[in-house]
Amino acid sequence: MRELVRSSRASDLQNFFRSGIDRFFADAFFRNWPFSSQEMFPPVDLIQTDSSLVALIDLPGVETKDVEVTATVDSLTISGEFKPVAEEGEMLWQERSVGKFYRSFKLPVHIKSDQVEASYKNGVLRIVMPKVDELKSRSIRIKES
Repeated sequence: MRELVRSSRASDLQNFFRSGIDRFFADAFFRNWPFSSQEMFPPVDLIQTDSSLVALIDLPGVETKDVEVTATVDSLTISGEFKPVAEEGEMLWQERSVGKFYRSFKLPVHIKSDQVEASYKNGVLRIVMPKVDELKSRSIRIKES
């Protein structure tokens, strides 16, 4: 059950400005701070079909040789690096991220890690992970000796 909290215009206005300022510093200013030790986290979609899990990861401009994919029966890890593009001249504006990235997930179902396949097209890494067949119980006949 949700708790009811009395609200006032002053506190609502304070919260609005505070959250706006927090977003500014978290997103705009510190996101690509050159001395930050934080790794980047490319966006990932995880889709479940009847027979597999499919992960779609946005990695525009990344070469496949700079990406590592590791799968176990219950986890998926993607790591690599966005490398800077060498252009002649002075950099006036930079919004494209460079640096290492890392994502690791605990999967909602077990997969056949030896049958995982990955492909890369138009800046999107697609990883297909076949699900383990459901364990079915069966009746076992007892033999008399």
